[in-house]
Amino acid sequence: MSITKLDISLEQYEIGLSGAVPNRRDWSEPAMDRGILEFVALFSGIVFKYGGRIVHGSHPSFTPIILRQARLQAPDRSRRPVTLVMSDLWAAQLRSEDIELLTDVAELVITKKVGSGTATDADTRNRSLTAMRKVLIDSQNVMVAVGGKMHSKDGFIPGVGEEMQLAEKKGIPQFLIGGLGGFARKLAKDLTPPSLRNSLSRNRKWINYEIVRAWDDGLGVVGIYIHGLKNLAGEISTKGNNPFDFINYGNTGKKLSSYVKCYDPVGATSKDRYDWISTHLANAVEEAIKIRNDI
Repeated sequence: MSITKLDISLEQYEIGLSGAVPNRRDWSEPAMDRGILEFVALFSGIVFKYGGRIVHGSHPSFTPIILRQARLQAPDRSRRPVTLVMSDLWAAQLRSEDIELLTDVAELVITKKVGSGTATDADTRNRSLTAMRKVLIDSQNVMVAVGGKMHSKDGFIPGVGEEMQLAEKKGIPQFLIGGLGGFARKLAKDLTPPSLRNSLSRNRKWINYEIVRAWDDGLGVVGIYIHGLKNLAGEISTKGNNPFDFINYGNTGKKLSSYVKCYDPVGATSKDRYDWISTHLANAVEEAIKIRNDI
């Protein structure tokens, strides 16, 4: 699989990247943090490479990776490739040199603190972050969510959940990466009929709809099986069906799977599979774009 610079542009997209690495007690896999952070690196790198921008809420687990990819892929743009939105509840603690490190490739938007407490006070924290998230959502036209803290016992509002709700109210397209754990997984599970469990099936019409819409819009489409991993209940997920087998390609009599590739990561452990995804995902995406352009 060769790396090719394709003639496409993401310049019109202000992509909100929502999420964080969950607290360790909420991990279902030893390598959960690695899988999430590698996705952030690969995804943001591709966005920057093809002219898009990333909008993020300044979470410390994602921000350094996003900025590093911006410096590697888009260091000389007329407009900085990243927008970071941060509540003054945290920004007030930044030193001038901290701000300089953030703003070489990022626009920093600071929103007002709401309330008189500190970041440990649930009321002040929640109201301040809600105000920040409203500005965050107003700054993007597509949203992708991955990971995310659960906040099941501390009284804090889960950021992925609130940002998804705000994006839905605004009518922004949302893409939820539930397979890598965190609150995004919980939300994906809540949105999925329980009878479907972990496998894809022809009854999941919303999956077919998203695939067909992406293909009809001229986008590259690629599949990667995510299986053999433990979920939060300790169950091992089984390999699902190829979703492209359930979609007819026009009047050709062929299935979309005749054209679109669906990769099965090799390896006996979660680490092996994450390593495969990390090594091949970027090239698989670029190959999918080339396949779509050639048809």
